[in-house]
Amino acid sequence: MRSCLLLLLPIISLQSGDLSPFIRPHRYDILLDTDFDTWDYSGSLEIHFDVQKQASEIRLHARKTVNIAELTIEHAVSVNQPLSFLKSKVASLLHKSGKSVYKCKPCPLKRWNVAEDLIKIDLGSPLTPGRYIIKSSITGKVSSKLTGYYRTGYNMVHGGGYVKMASTHLSPDKARTVFPCFDEPQFRAVFSLTLIHPNNLIATSNMPISKETVLQDGRKTTKFADTPGMSTYLLAWVQHNFIFEQRTMAGVRLRHYARPGFRSVIPEKIEIVGKSVEYYNNFFNIPYPLPKLDTIGIPNYLVGGMENWGLITLSEDAALSRPSQRFGTGELSFRTLLTHEVSHMWFGNLVTMYWWDDLWLKEGMASYLSYPCADALFDDVKMMDMFLNDNWLEAMFADFTITSHPVHMPIHVTSQITQIFDHITYRKGATVLSMLKDVMGESNFKAGMTDFLNTYKYSTARYKDLLSSMAKFASNGAELKLFMDSYILQKNYPLIKLEIVNDKKIRLAQSRYVRDSGMSVSNDTSPLNYMWHIPITIVTDSGSYTADKHIMMNEKVMELTLPKAFKWIKLNSEGKHMYVTHYADKNLENTMKVVRENALNPSLNTMNHRDRGHFVCDIFNAAQVKLVPYSTAFEAAKYLREEQHYLPWFLVYKYLRTIRSMIDESLANCYRKYIVYLLIPQYRETKDAKSTLVEQLKNQIFTRYARYIKSERKSAVYNDEDLNELIRKYKEATPEKRANMDLLVYTTNPKQIEKIGNTLLTHLSTSVSVIVQFIGYYSSKAPEAVWHVYRKYYNVYNDKYGLAQFEYASTLKSMIKNQRSGKVISEIEEFFKTHTAGAGHLGVLNGLEHAKFVTKFKHDSEPELKSYLERQSFCKDL
Repeated sequence: MRSCLLLLLPIISLQSGDLSPFIRPHRYDILLDTDFDTWDYSGSLEIHFDVQKQASEIRLHARKTVNIAELTIEHAVSVNQPLSFLKSKVASLLHKSGKSVYKCKPCPLKRWNVAEDLIKIDLGSPLTPGRYIIKSSITGKVSSKLTGYYRTGYNMVHGGGYVKMASTHLSPDKARTVFPCFDEPQFRAVFSLTLIHPNNLIATSNMPISKETVLQDGRKTTKFADTPGMSTYLLAWVQHNFIFEQRTMAGVRLRHYARPGFRSVIPEKIEIVGKSVEYYNNFFNIPYPLPKLDTIGIPNYLVGGMENWGLITLSEDAALSRPSQRFGTGELSFRTLLTHEVSHMWFGNLVTMYWWDDLWLKEGMASYLSYPCADALFDDVKMMDMFLNDNWLEAMFADFTITSHPVHMPIHVTSQITQIFDHITYRKGATVLSMLKDVMGESNFKAGMTDFLNTYKYSTARYKDLLSSMAKFASNGAELKLFMDSYILQKNYPLIKLEIVNDKKIRLAQSRYVRDSGMSVSNDTSPLNYMWHIPITIVTDSGSYTADKHIMMNEKVMELTLPKAFKWIKLNSEGKHMYVTHYADKNLENTMKVVRENALNPSLNTMNHRDRGHFVCDIFNAAQVKLVPYSTAFEAAKYLREEQHYLPWFLVYKYLRTIRSMIDESLANCYRKYIVYLLIPQYRETKDAKSTLVEQLKNQIFTRYARYIKSERKSAVYNDEDLNELIRKYKEATPEKRANMDLLVYTTNPKQIEKIGNTLLTHLSTSVSVIVQFIGYYSSKAPEAVWHVYRKYYNVYNDKYGLAQFEYASTLKSMIKNQRSGKVISEIEEFFKTHTAGAGHLGVLNGLEHAKFVTKFKHDSEPELKSYLERQSFCKDL
């Protein structure tokens, strides 16, 4: 045994991580004993690791909440050999802040001024290459923050009291909050997990239970089979009292766990997960590699789902839902949630990204694959139609800002990791991968993915590795790389100006599409000089170039001669690719005529519903950068009066909703009358649960438009007396009971909203998510009041929710983007110069940019839009 020093390092992460690539773990043995009364846990940890190159130090991740009571390092030896120890146990902790040395044998490890959760074991003499074991005893606290190892629970139906549970969410970097580890995705290792817990609870983890033992004190020890080698963020366990049903499909044991009293919801979930496993087995031509796959709903869950290998955790809303409760898009979201998480068992788990800058490799791929998988499982709607709305359109809106970021985004510090769990990673990543499938052809695309998974299975990979596999099956590997690089390595997307030279010839000129807010950023350059390699597909009255016959635009200006003369032309067949087209006036007019004719008579089949909706989107896209006036887009959208398919209505709604949020209230009546004009021929409101899914989607989108017909409520539903009584009951309740109390009442009264916020932030419930729900719910109603609450309780937000949470960026963005006072916008800008937003940093920038864009919109575009609405008689009294 060797004397060691443990140092706390206030170190800035390197792009590829904090840890040495030459010291690699291959096994963790973890035992955790949890006290469900005090929420303390204690246990032991062994990390088996290989030293590949002589090392004088070992670096590990461990959050300050993890106390390392004792630590030793041993040579790993076979059972029949004598142990060869390093010189002695760890005996001291060196903290370089005032040159203090603290003796610690054993004692809690005190940490402060630590930037990156990094500890360093400074060895007396270098370790030579070989295999070693770190052994330590650890203690900690089960968190209340809904990340890491955290406490949760629920109230039994029909009485029965509150049931305590414990669960984990270790993604992306929270394993370090539970035990010391190599907490980076490149360090895959086997996990052997043993849990000690109350006997009335079940323990569930990634792998099947290998042994259960009842202890003398009545508690239970549950040991699980070893996992395959995997990254720390995929480890999971839940301790609960749920019921389950079991079924075997595709040779895999499937279970879905639910609260007692919800047995009826279980079979549907098992059926969808099982069929998803069968689909991906065939799609990848690689069988699911684990013996079992469980799904379980977690009370007070922060995200939709998490792809822990063999144990998918879900929000309880999804896990306990019934088909009769899911209407329209709610049903579609439920389907893609399950198919998304199951796809991760291959993309993300079997092969994991080497570092977080390639997060999109798993999240973009899962976001894409979930749609064709759902299409294969259900035949009542075409899921790839809604892919256009859910992914392409959301990506276009997320990526047209100067504060956007590339899909492949360099990660330099740990706090940046959670910032990229956003629409660029998920939605743009999915859209670009869908484009890749169209460029390569489906069979070649599938062959490339299978090659990628087989080449890097049980390992990690980078973007370049995916390209290498795909290039094997591409007609032109070099061109494929240039195309992908242009969309992955730079932010924003291209604008193509289409000029008609003659009836057979067109000229295309590309530039960068970015919305002008008047905001500048420090580094707005691109390694590719904002030049894209764009797959061009064309639709005309004389025929079309389909996706498998695309033309790659690989220069700034390109001329094309078509085989037949045309009267009208549309680029980007079915809107599958990520670029905006600006059309000359005459072609725009001719093409809009075809849009209207096909809406009235779809059997003409000269422009399908995807192309119709996409064409109108491009007119709105042109208006957003002032290439055409908004009146041109509003005039084009009138065609919806004849449109029978729900998809174009969904697409246009995104633009009209955004515009409604920006216009002055003096134009609200004009806007409502315009919406009435669109809806009158078609709108029929119904909530018939027996209606088909297509009918539900039509009704749902019409209802969204109809919300703008009714005048917004101006007064609070709750008067002050009623609100004060509700707040009194909330304050007197226990944190557990508060989780089931709805304090987010409808009101637009700023004083009432501040009172509600003050209550939520000073009387916390077990549902930490309500803190962020407060911002989301009231930001559109009284954004200044929400800002006042946030500023006052900034420290509470960051402590309980914000600095490393997935949704913090979108939460802050919603609060900031709705601000209309120049004074408040400046105040927010100054505030965040001295206060960190952590994982919400990009949300702050995006919110400020949008708020400034609204100011420019009101000056540059609103007067023209007002004039149009007045000329069209939409400003008369309703």
